[in-house]
Amino acid sequence: MYEMKSADLNILIVDDEEDVRMLLKDVLTLPGYNVWTASGGLEAINMMQDVDFSIVITDIWMPGVDGVQITRKFKEVNSDTTVIVVTGHASIQSALAVLKEGAYDYIAKPFDISEVRLIVKRAAERYRLLNEVKEKEIYKQLAILDGLTETYNRHYFNQTLPRELERAKRYKNPLSFLMVDIDYFKKFNDIHGHLAGDWALKKASQVIVGSVRIPDMVFRYGGEEFAVVLPETYKPDAITVAKRIKANVSLTRFLDSKIMPTQHLTISIGACTFPVDAQNFQELIENADKYLYSAKRLGRDRICFSSEGKEIEIR
Repeated sequence: MYEMKSADLNILIVDDEEDVRMLLKDVLTLPGYNVWTASGGLEAINMMQDVDFSIVITDIWMPGVDGVQITRKFKEVNSDTTVIVVTGHASIQSALAVLKEGAYDYIAKPFDISEVRLIVKRAAERYRLLNEVKEKEIYKQLAILDGLTETYNRHYFNQTLPRELERAKRYKNPLSFLMVDIDYFKKFNDIHGHLAGDWALKKASQVIVGSVRIPDMVFRYGGEEFAVVLPETYKPDAITVAKRIKANVSLTRFLDSKIMPTQHLTISIGACTFPVDAQNFQELIENADKYLYSAKRLGRDRICFSSEGKEIEIR
């Protein structure tokens, strides 16, 4: 097996002329690229078994396996592999024919070094973009969303909050965090049944998501409890968001009044802000949970947080 840095893009240069291979390798030996060479098509295909190549630069005319066959083979194995073909000015039509086979672009001889680097840079950007899209699809497959409420789930919360905290520390930005709990939800379930309870949870999540900004993130933390992460948000702004969530939930009907009397619900919220209230992931959760408990102890349907060392409640 070949050793490589996983963060770098692997580039394979395929050409039966050694001076061409060495020239392109020298030109492309840059930060972010691992550059490999092969003297022919068969060698390139063999190397493909061990290395995941992001970009393949291949001459069109070579003995044995030519550039067209190489393009087909690499695209067959991984359709995202970006193939760039090398040709002489007199053979541009051949290059255009290979583009129809799935090649991304062509480089003409004699080489213009700046053009070579620009084409490869664009190819690298394309490859990274394709992989970002693919990663988003993988995240969906890993079920980062809660199946009932379609907010983010607890597993994704455990990944996201530490990452957002590190970003806040790095750029010296605040980060606020809300713990939201639906009041007397067990009683609601006991009276109206679990189907109505599930519907109410879904409705509550929609209200919470609709009450925050696009950069903010809402997670189903567990049961009837939700976590809200507010990046780059100072405490006064976080309290404004908490008030809006609380007001919007209190105005929402959680049962269809055509079937039975209108049912309203209330919520309790604990708020905490980095770095004034907590320095790490654990402290942020513990303190927000502490203030949520205070909100419930004081009678529910309120927001609790700390200001200048004192516990504050807002009804």
